[in-house]
Amino acid sequence: MDNNQINDTTENATNAAENKELLNVKSLSTLIKERFLIQNISFALNKGDIFGIVGEKQSGKTSLLKAIAGALPITEGTIFFNGQDLHKNKKLTSNITISLDPPVFFKYQTVYDNIKFLSSLKGKFNKQKTLEILQIFDLLDKKDEKVRTLTYHEKKKMALALALVTKPKLVLLDEPFKGLNDKYKEEITSKIKELSKIGVGVIITSSAVEDIENLCTRFLFMGERKIQKEMSASELKGFDTQIEYTFIKTKYPNYGGKLLIDNFNKKVKLLGNKILLMDEDDDNVARMIKFLTSKKVIIYSAGKISNKAEQIFASLSSYYKEEEQ
Repeated sequence: MDNNQINDTTENATNAAENKELLNVKSLSTLIKERFLIQNISFALNKGDIFGIVGEKQSGKTSLLKAIAGALPITEGTIFFNGQDLHKNKKLTSNITISLDPPVFFKYQTVYDNIKFLSSLKGKFNKQKTLEILQIFDLLDKKDEKVRTLTYHEKKKMALALALVTKPKLVLLDEPFKGLNDKYKEEITSKIKELSKIGVGVIITSSAVEDIENLCTRFLFMGERKIQKEMSASELKGFDTQIEYTFIKTKYPNYGGKLLIDNFNKKVKLLGNKILLMDEDDDNVARMIKFLTSKKVIIYSAGKISNKAEQIFASLSSYYKEEEQ
């Protein structure tokens, strides 16, 4: 094979990779009033990929979706959509649909009028398609009702219906499974998979990895407004910890953690407002809680961490004693 053939092969491979890539976020940060909403975020999403963004409240999940959709200013970094700079070509956002939690609609307008107006903003309203989508989501009989009369579940379904009507290339879903029963979760999961099959990229935020672990191709774990870890679906399925974490949820985790270090010689971790103890006996935990209470530390609850997302975050956290040094 001569040099020209090698160059042609390399160029074709590069073009194929570029054609496959839908979204590329590089070193993205949003700073508002001297506070980072997201900081130094980087990842890439291919057409048809379903990404899960996992994190607790205030971890930056929703802010990241808003920044990608153009609803938050970008302080640093770039977002490339289909190879083009999204910041320099705002028209590209017409190919992106975002659904926030709770869903935001005009509550005194009807379901049909909401979808008609919101899809028209992207120049993509189609009456017949709208009625078909409403039928799929069992909302056709609600089309003339005001949104304020809908249940939370119905508003969730309405948000996904809007995403399908506008035929986007990228769908951003904020906590789509939150508060839904298994039946609705199955319905929405099915629709998300259909979007993926036709090449639509999907990004889903969730505080519960169990809701999305069998749906997503990759997972971003966010904490403190940054990506703490990225995992593939196979890595997530293979994740296991030999450590049993006991948590003590308190208003003062830093103070409470230091008290346990100083008075019980314990190695502790902090996760949000939780003090984490590793492989700890229940009687010892009870004694520590009693001690903390005597020191005026407010205790909200205590127990074992069973949530898979929290187990992963716990494994990523460093020991509090190490942080102090």
